Amino acid sequence: MTADIQGLVSRGQTTQDADRTKLSASLRVFIRMYRPHEAREDTVLFPAFRTIVTGKEYEDLGEAFEEKEQRLFGKDGFEKIVAEVAELERELGIYELSRFTPK
Repeated sequence: MTADIQGLVSRGQTTQDADRTKLSASLRVFIRMYRPHEAREDTVLFPAFRTIVTGKEYEDLGEAFEEKEQRLFGKDGFEKIVAEVAELERELGIYELSRFTPK
């Protein structure tokens, strides 16, 4: 599923209607799969993880992730990527979450 999405996007093959339709369908399948996974992480996995590591281990893990982030993306890399994603969301018209939040 991920390979299909990456392939369509990386080759720039989303200019044809059939390719956009295929990309859209692949993204829907991914979202359908990912939502329950994300919910379990937030409600089961992460809370359980916090109970099996010490505060120091948790802090050390956070620092290790920070170091890896800087190696992979450079100084302020995470912030730059978040800004890029926000710009893509603006271009796609999905940046304002209030548009999708039920009232």
